[in-house]
Formats: sequence, C-alpha cells, structure tokens
Amino acid sequence: MEKGESTKEELYKEAEGFHTSLDRRLRMLLRKPFLSEDEEVELKMVKKKKLYYKDIMEVLKDKH
Repeated sequence: MEKGESTKEELYKEAEGFHTSLDRRLRMLLRKPFLSEDEEVELKMVKKKKLYYKDIMEVLKDKH
C-alpha cells in the first residue's frame, strides 16, 4: 500500500467518525419536541457539517 493510499484511508475514517458523531447529535436534536433558538441554529449547522463530511467521504471513496 502506498503512503498516499494510507493517508486517504485515514482521512476517510476520520471523516466517517465526524459524520457519525454529527448524526448522533442530529438525532438527539430531532427527538426534542421543541428547540430553542440556539438549538435551531445548531441543527442547521450540524446538518451542513454532516453533508460536508459525507461529501469528503464520497470524494475519497471515488478515488480508490
């Protein structure tokens, strides 16, 4: 395995970890019957970050 491939694999795993933890937080927020203003802002940010990490994972997967 080349060094570049190992780094891509590590980056993929790191992005996957972030994506998973953001997914957990998103599910916690969505379970609440009511969100405060701060939680609504957080919900939007979590969704954007989750998509960002999913995009990174897709790019890294396509390069394999």
